[in-house]
Amino acid sequence: MALTILSVCFVFFLSAYVFAAFLKAQDLTRKKPVEYLLNERKRSPDYCPWDRISEELKKYFILIEDPGFFKRSGTTLKSFIRRGFSYYFEKNRIVHGSTISQQLAKNLYLRFDRTIFRKITEFFICLKIERSLAKEEIFTFYLNIIYYGNNIYGISNASEYYFSKKPAELTANQAVFFACLIAGPNAADPVQYPDTFFRFKKRKLEKCFREGLITESEFNFFCSFPEDRPDPEFAPAFSKSEKPPVIRMENECFGSFHSHETG
Repeated sequence: MALTILSVCFVFFLSAYVFAAFLKAQDLTRKKPVEYLLNERKRSPDYCPWDRISEELKKYFILIEDPGFFKRSGTTLKSFIRRGFSYYFEKNRIVHGSTISQQLAKNLYLRFDRTIFRKITEFFICLKIERSLAKEEIFTFYLNIIYYGNNIYGISNASEYYFSKKPAELTANQAVFFACLIAGPNAADPVQYPDTFFRFKKRKLEKCFREGLITESEFNFFCSFPEDRPDPEFAPAFSKSEKPPVIRMENECFGSFHSHETG
């Protein structure tokens, strides 16, 4: 009897908790609809539309961050619970505990505190976003608002800062760089802690390789030792018997890197 009462109380309080998160999500998205926020961001001169993002960036960013992004019709409760469990309980997380849509929801509406209430609210906001925007709009919006380290926000600014390029000109290796960077732009800052960033990048790529998302040749190429890595812009033009030009990591990864040094 006592167990039954406790079970009923638990279900009641859990339902109330989830409903409160639902109301919070409704209130946030009603005050500032995602369509409104997107249109506001589009007015900025540094906004980069979908058709000005390189195909390599689209491919590898999604592959590393959220490989099922275009395959899903929307965020499901099953995937939410699985990713949420991974996010909160795995000790050595090397991937986000959220989909791209959930990351967008968090960046637009929520704080970055790690609470269950925030995660449930994020889920409901994510459902609203996926009903309101096309997948291409979600991905493009996400790239244009997230933090890339060193006080840089948005893919246009990040491409210029790290590579002295426009997003449409980014190569596959540079796309992987950004996909790995956003998970830890401070702790694995490639400017201040290049060795830490390289190890972090390798761990993420190892997971992608184990899951069959990238080939062995791709894995070896992206994980080549920094000081002896072929320039990805020139490598395709060379046959296997020829050695492509080698450039140092700071030139390959950061463009005009020295112009950002101080002291």
